[in-house]
Amino acid sequence: MDKIKTFIIILIIFSIGFFSRIETAELKDMNTADKAYLTDEKGLPYMYEPDSYYNYRLASNIVDHGHPGDRIINGTPWDLHSNYPPGNKVDYPPLILWISLIFYKFINLFMPFSLLEACFWLPALIGPLAGIPMFFIVRRYSGDLSGLLSGVLLVLTPFYFSRTVPGFFDTDMFNILFPLLAVFFLLKATETNKNYMTPLLLSSLSVTLLSLSWNGWSYIFYIIIISIILYIIFCKIKEKAVMGFSRKLAIFVIISLLIIGLAGRLRYALIFPTFFKFTFKPLSAGDWPGIYESISELSAPTFDEFLSCAGPVNIGLGLFGAVIIGSIMLRDEVKRVHLPNFSEYPFILIGIWLIIGLTAYSLSIRFASLAIPPLIIFLGLLVGVMNSYLKHSPSLRLPLSRNIFILALVVLLSTVSFIQASEIPFAPFIDDNFVDASYWIKNETPKDTVVITEWSYGHPLAAFSQRPVLMDGGMDPSTPRSYWFDHAFAVNNESLSIGILSMLSTSGNQAIELLDNRTGNTSLTVTILDDILGVDRIEAEKTLRWKYGMDPGFTKELLSYTHPNNKPFIILTKDGMINLGRWYIYYGFWDFNRSRGYDYIYSVGSSNDTGQIRCYSNDVKLDLSRGGLWENKKPYTTIIKDRNSKRIIEGDDKSNFSIIVLLDKNQAIVVNKRFQDSLFVKLVILKEETEHIKPIYRNNSTIIWAVR
Repeated sequence: MDKIKTFIIILIIFSIGFFSRIETAELKDMNTADKAYLTDEKGLPYMYEPDSYYNYRLASNIVDHGHPGDRIINGTPWDLHSNYPPGNKVDYPPLILWISLIFYKFINLFMPFSLLEACFWLPALIGPLAGIPMFFIVRRYSGDLSGLLSGVLLVLTPFYFSRTVPGFFDTDMFNILFPLLAVFFLLKATETNKNYMTPLLLSSLSVTLLSLSWNGWSYIFYIIIISIILYIIFCKIKEKAVMGFSRKLAIFVIISLLIIGLAGRLRYALIFPTFFKFTFKPLSAGDWPGIYESISELSAPTFDEFLSCAGPVNIGLGLFGAVIIGSIMLRDEVKRVHLPNFSEYPFILIGIWLIIGLTAYSLSIRFASLAIPPLIIFLGLLVGVMNSYLKHSPSLRLPLSRNIFILALVVLLSTVSFIQASEIPFAPFIDDNFVDASYWIKNETPKDTVVITEWSYGHPLAAFSQRPVLMDGGMDPSTPRSYWFDHAFAVNNESLSIGILSMLSTSGNQAIELLDNRTGNTSLTVTILDDILGVDRIEAEKTLRWKYGMDPGFTKELLSYTHPNNKPFIILTKDGMINLGRWYIYYGFWDFNRSRGYDYIYSVGSSNDTGQIRCYSNDVKLDLSRGGLWENKKPYTTIIKDRNSKRIIEGDDKSNFSIIVLLDKNQAIVVNKRFQDSLFVKLVILKEETEHIKPIYRNNSTIIWAVR
């Protein structure tokens, strides 16, 4: 009977998690036209973030030729579509690829199913599984109802829910599941004196699986190590025997390191440098700007985001539960009554997990998944303690009604979490226009064409167009490439922009690294390249020889990288890039002497007004005849663009900003006067061809450009 009850609870947790996720694929909050625009030919929404397409492309490579790369180079799979040239070595957690291929092969035993469809639906199957080990952990100390509540709350937690829906094909689906499994089996091993080797092996295996699914796997391993050390210190202070505990944990550590080492994932054990970059987001890495500030998921959460991502119920009751459980652990008699099976070690382990998780979460939204499990464990323990207090109440009526009360509480909290999850808006990352443009590239351009676009579009573009991209999410955010890309779009010297993009698309970072090694001064390197990339090879050679005193051999080698023979590259721009313009100014005019970005003016506003006078959300007021004002200040110029027509209204010559109004899109953009004639403004905002660059394909929101 007990096994049947356990099975039913597991089924409830999984079903709630699974069906609530499946429902998101219908895009219910959108009208029919928007839904059609954001779904593929089979009616499935395009995926929600760019890394999903990278994972899909690697899995597709395995299906096509047996390894995740495009080619084997020196015995290593090499991805020649990402961050090209030269591409990237495929050094990626393989578990997501293995599981997606197993699922793909399995489902095709029963019906035809494309690999893309398998990748799309897989997160909805894996995501709810995390609720099962959560149930077993909490049930171990607080009973079935508390375990049921904890499992349901976990699978419906807004942050975790939103990153494990169909179409979010990324490693987030494993980042809570395997740590919970590792902790559950570890606690089971430490709390038994017989047959503890099996749970220890399973705990080590869970950590190994996490290492195969996420490069940040070692955080849970370090949490366990810290908790072991603190518990041993506690036992020494209390003069408790610790030999048996130490032996078990030593076995766990040795087995884990051995298996992880054999799996080739031990080199990711030192996560501190990466953690530092992600959480503290240094402005520069070496002398080059680091673009961590511009990555939204690495930003520190606001107070509202802090509550909403982890769930206000989980945050509030989880922290309250941690305090209550902590107070109970200090009183042996109370603990024996209300938490008889909960010992000091699990309290220390979960407490350390909570402290580290909340600290990381407060610094970066990305690490919400570290804080969510311990919060919900403490919440579940709190409900179990409430149940125990009602059970032992001296009043005769309370013990009789406690099950009804606790069940009602479970239903209430689960309902609140379900409503929160169901109200999360989902919008695919790309659309029909982007996909149509990508297929045009695939069908109409040579295979060696390098595509240049905003880095966040790189992965889906490579997947659909099957062409190499200059920048994508696989690049190091602090490489010179990102600066030169932004610089090319920020400057108003079109010849310089073309020279930069030609150099990057042909030789990558080679010229930059060669010159940087020669000068030992990044600021000087930038100055030299700015001097030579906007002129032809002959003028560039004269500049290097006579202005900078470079020897003939070095000059010849450098020019082979900066002024290559023509190799095709194209530029893809999309309307969504308009909202990112501030970063092109900030990084594109980087001050290498102060290691800081440019103090920019860039603001995008919208309006529903249609009359002669229009007010925009960024404090722009437009008079169609007289021009605009921003914060009641007159601009240098007001540029009014309505599809193919453009008017320029002169303003204040002393003003340091201009206003660009896109009437067809109901947008007003305020930009630095210095940025007004940049390549970014011309191609992305105004969508107009230039002296040297022409459109070769365009649709409603996406344009492909080529050098004339």
